Amino acid sequence: MAVLEGGVSAALAGIGVEASSPLHVIPKPIPYGALGHYRVNHRCALVASQAANSRLFEVRNTHATNLIVPTRLVVRIQQTGAFTANLSDSLDLFKCTTFTAVDTTNTVTPTVSVKRSSLAAPPGAAAIRGLTVAGNSAGMTGGNLTKDGGSFCQIPFLAYTTANTTTLTPFQLVDCFDDVNGTSPFVFVQNEGFEIELRVVFGAAASMEVYFDFSWAEVTAF
Repeated sequence: MAVLEGGVSAALAGIGVEASSPLHVIPKPIPYGALGHYRVNHRCALVASQAANSRLFEVRNTHATNLIVPTRLVVRIQQTGAFTANLSDSLDLFKCTTFTAVDTTNTVTPTVSVKRSSLAAPPGAAAIRGLTVAGNSAGMTGGNLTKDGGSFCQIPFLAYTTANTTTLTPFQLVDCFDDVNGTSPFVFVQNEGFEIELRVVFGAAASMEVYFDFSWAEVTAF
């Protein structure tokens, strides 16, 4: 039977079947040094004739040396009105490089929360933009970025000619940064980040809402 001895406390922990006693483990956050951990959310509408590849949400690392490590991105989609025709579509997420400027048209800047008041002020080096809450068929424009050749996450959804008006409308929920069990997370250096866009154009009648919930750590080394 293996035994672990604490380097500071000198406490011993038996590994294996030791009277079937559990091992008490305290998980620690990603070390942030003088920087911090942050969280933000955003909501926007998708409207009639929403363009294919229209951008809805984006994050860019602006710092020359600090790193942005995403820890969570939950996206929810909900149909709120009737569509011209039944539609199978998706939101596609792309890693971006040579990301030298975020979008400037049809954008809002969501307010970021810091997870502990003693951490560096939000949003740190993260430049975050979301599509205006009321939506715009062209999506966000005016930025400068290069998408990877393929998306790293797709969120499929269906839309229908008859909107649900009698019961709670179910929504689609996906965690896009669900790497676990020791796999490496995304790590964004300066002028890297990600963007979320619509894949297929909407019809002349359409109405949906999308909710983004994003968390990350800003660190000096990882």
